[in-house]
Order: sequence, then C-alpha cells, then structure tokens
Amino acid sequence: MKTTDEILEERGNVYGDFTLGSEVEAAMMNIICANHESQTGRPMSAINKIFFSKIVMKLSRLSVSPSHIDSWTDIAGYARLVEQHLIKEQNGRKESNNV
Repeated sequence: MKTTDEILEERGNVYGDFTLGSEVEAAMMNIICANHESQTGRPMSAINKIFFSKIVMKLSRLSVSPSHIDSWTDIAGYARLVEQHLIKEQNGRKESNNV
C-alpha cells in the first residue's frame, strides 16, 4: 500500500504544485463569483460556488496537464451531477407550483 506522501508526490508530478494550483483555482473562482455578482446584482449561492469549484479545480489541473483524460472525464461527471441537481430542483418547483 502506498503512503500518503507517495500518492501526493505522484499527483504533484501530474498536476503540478498544490499551492500554485490552489492559487489559480482561487483566482478563477474570484473572477467567476465577481462576474456573477456584477451581472445579477447578488452573490453566488453557496451550492453554486461548490458546483463551480469542482470544475475549476479540474481546469486548474488541466492547465498543467491538458492531456490527462481522467480530469476531462471528471469535468463531464461533475457537469452531469449539476445537471441532475438542477433538473430535480426545477421539477420540485413545478410540483410545488401545482399544489
């Protein structure tokens, strides 16, 4: 079994420096949240920040290793999960409006 440090070293070799990647993620999230607020006049909801942060993390990693297929697959998966959440949320609103 690999140690945590061995796993982290492997990840670092694929995705680059963790701290630098985190700074890239933070900068991207700041831009996305600021744009949302300037366009809508309200801050982004916490759940939407989480949804974006998952994909932003993968984009940050892909900026170092754009051919890493797993990251592209993860983005597709996260997007599908958000889509499922939004569909469920919209269907719930339709049902409550019909009551």
